[in-house]
Amino acid sequence: MRWLFLALFIGLTLGMAQGYPLHGSNGVVNCTIYGTFPDAWVSGDANSGSYVVFNVDLSLTRINASDKTPIPAVYSLTDGNDRVFKMSKGYTKEFQPDRWLIGFAVPRETIARNLIVSFSKENVSGEQFLIYFPRLINSSNENVSLLYYGVLRSWTDSNKRNIVLDIAVTNNGTNKLPLYAQNFTLKDQWGWKYTASAYDLTGNKGISKAILEPNGTIRSGLIFSSLSPLSRPVELEYRYSDGLSLALDIDSESGLCSSKTLISCNECNSTEEQDVQANLAGSIKASKGLLDKSTGEVAGKSARKERDLL
Repeated sequence: MRWLFLALFIGLTLGMAQGYPLHGSNGVVNCTIYGTFPDAWVSGDANSGSYVVFNVDLSLTRINASDKTPIPAVYSLTDGNDRVFKMSKGYTKEFQPDRWLIGFAVPRETIARNLIVSFSKENVSGEQFLIYFPRLINSSNENVSLLYYGVLRSWTDSNKRNIVLDIAVTNNGTNKLPLYAQNFTLKDQWGWKYTASAYDLTGNKGISKAILEPNGTIRSGLIFSSLSPLSRPVELEYRYSDGLSLALDIDSESGLCSSKTLISCNECNSTEEQDVQANLAGSIKASKGLLDKSTGEVAGKSARKERDLL
């Protein structure tokens, strides 16, 4: 019965609105995730361009506010292939007591499934627990599939905001599909629309003109420039044919995911940390598992040259 309740609870959690903050608790401490973003993996390795640092902005506080005992927690990240990555201390920053930015060095294609919050047996902070990340946002029909991974980069120059989104498009039809940056439109919270560009203001290249063969997929950065620094992306629209389009709600503040019930994680104790140099094919497999069958395969690569400033 306990595991039946757990399965139902997880299903409900995954079905909630895709938005931050995310909440988790074990009855002793509360953990809140305010958001995530990728960053460059600084390494002398020749393949460093194939990896990123997955940053998680979070807080960890005791439910009993009068208890000022430090909370020495250990964080792990699980992807769609059940690989587990330990947090990298070199990418961990303390903003203020109980508020942290923790980083995980992972293959660029990694799709995060959940965060594991663990404690040593000597520390009286309760049992370990999980917080599930929102599912990837996607939409699909008999013609095309559109998959949104998140924001690759965001920066402001002369009070003009530049945003690069990470997206993938799959041609589900039987004819070739022309692809242009101008096919994509971004809407902010006030309803203003912005058309994607092939290049940003500094000359970095985004999505290129391409022809997608049937069953073909392309993954690329999608550039939007000259937004107000106060604008927040809320909707991405892809016009794949005259009068035909797909629209995705990408507003990270539109919903609230909450998990206040204890989730036991006995199986997490027996999972070994995987080598960060794992083959990218595994993470592409994870993409397939997280999408609806109609979404199609996700493959390809994304370009990333700058550090995020979110």
